[in-house]
Amino acid sequence: MTAKKIITLILTSLFFLVKGNAQGTDYSAQWKKIEGLEKRGLTKDAMREVIAIFNDAVAKGNEPQQIKSAMYQMKYRNKTEEDNIEKNIFFTDTLIAKAKGPAKNILLSMQAQLFRSYTDNNRYKLYDRTTLTEEKGNDLTTWSLRKLNEKISALYKASLANEGLLKTTSLKEYGPVLEKPINTETLRPTLYDLLAHRALDHFMSTENDVTDASYKFIINDPAAFAPVPTFIAHRFVTKDTASLYYNAIAILQDLLRFHVKDAQPDALLDADLKRLEFVNSHGIFTDKEKLYEAALQQIETTYPANSAIAQAIFLRAQLHAAKGYRYDPFSAKDNKFELTKAIQLAELAYAKFPRSEGGINSQNLIAQIEKPSLYFQTEKVNLPEQPFRILVDYKNINKVYFRLVKTNRTEIKNIEQNNEYEKIWPAVLALKPIKSWSSAVADEKDHQSHSVEIKVDALPQGTYYLLISKNEDFSLTDNIIGRAVTYVSNLGYIVNTNNELYVLSRDNGQPLANATVQLWSNKYSYDTRKYEQVKDRSYVTDKNGFARLVKSKNYET
Repeated sequence: MTAKKIITLILTSLFFLVKGNAQGTDYSAQWKKIEGLEKRGLTKDAMREVIAIFNDAVAKGNEPQQIKSAMYQMKYRNKTEEDNIEKNIFFTDTLIAKAKGPAKNILLSMQAQLFRSYTDNNRYKLYDRTTLTEEKGNDLTTWSLRKLNEKISALYKASLANEGLLKTTSLKEYGPVLEKPINTETLRPTLYDLLAHRALDHFMSTENDVTDASYKFIINDPAAFAPVPTFIAHRFVTKDTASLYYNAIAILQDLLRFHVKDAQPDALLDADLKRLEFVNSHGIFTDKEKLYEAALQQIETTYPANSAIAQAIFLRAQLHAAKGYRYDPFSAKDNKFELTKAIQLAELAYAKFPRSEGGINSQNLIAQIEKPSLYFQTEKVNLPEQPFRILVDYKNINKVYFRLVKTNRTEIKNIEQNNEYEKIWPAVLALKPIKSWSSAVADEKDHQSHSVEIKVDALPQGTYYLLISKNEDFSLTDNIIGRAVTYVSNLGYIVNTNNELYVLSRDNGQPLANATVQLWSNKYSYDTRKYEQVKDRSYVTDKNGFARLVKSKNYET
């Protein structure tokens, strides 16, 4: 990924917008001038104006303008030094050295994400890079994965330093340069909240540690699932203090400690649910599911009137859904009705707080679980004048519909060669069926996939389309349909590696004498720019049902 794309990613993910004027000195005239210079392609002149704003904002303690002008500096350097990612990343050192107060913390968080983006986009190279005894200097091309992760962690930790100031800095002060996501004021009321959650995104990442120490930190203490008062007072002991997961636990403790006495518990509950999801995902417990569900239920009981409990109920529904998807009629029979329990919980969450995050998530989960599915298969060749069976796999369906169409090789070829859903299906459905019928299938109200064999009445020799549909009208909208070609014939054949062909009776396996065998070859047509089937050699079997084939590159019988 280029430096330009990395910088753009950082600016977007921070939610900071380079528009509007911030508190303090009115810089609107300067920004208008900068905009004009940029439109005219005078990047260097624009850069000088931005640096002037940055220096003045530092002198006057105008943090929002420091951030805005710092981002513009990275943007313009990016245009002039496209191929120098390292310099663009380390350029933030210059900004950090000049910045004061909360602006410095924001820049440290930005630099951490720059390093993280660089690491993610070069990971395939870094896994093969040897770790040196001493890694010094600013040449990122020589840094090991461990060195980069250490740097990222250190920067995120540094971004949370001076937390007393961060915790008293409202995001409202950064309104002019902050694009507010939903519920910013309640879920991220302070700059500390914003930066702490950004740091958590790193420390909670799936790549826990580059190397596994013999004393690696493992989340296996039940206190990780404990109610907030117990969790924030607990001391998690480990020698592996560099562990990402250990640092995530520490930040979560501080976040919850910060909000535990809030009059409005929104920020507390948001962080607590994040904590429980994290522990459930990465903790190692013999009874993890029980601990997780009990912790979620405790939130529901403690805050019954808060819309955040809808997310807690949704997470419980998700837990039961996961168990339901593990259902197996032989090895996990107890999970059969877990999807039903998941729907019941999701419906409860949606009924309580339909417009909340948990309510919306629950609605989506219900739709996912209740989504019907239908699939069938049959033998490619079936015996004439004898009933045969098809195997139907279905979910959330109580009745299936069938059509049988008599067809032939030429008709199938003309239809199927389109190879486009929009053309094939209208053509198939336009064919007149010789038979239509339906079959009820057992709906056990468990939302699990089930299989059933369904009888097809005896048919005369020929070629057939067998169609299946969820809806009686076989419509192409809001429906599930499928098709298969089946041949009804008493003929069967075997071709061995020596190109020896034997034609047999499918009914009793006896060889068939004087049977005509027609081969077809796939040949590329330069006129149609497609492979087309053309007639190849034909053979007549001897008294033993045998014919020796002449080698051909591609053929079908």
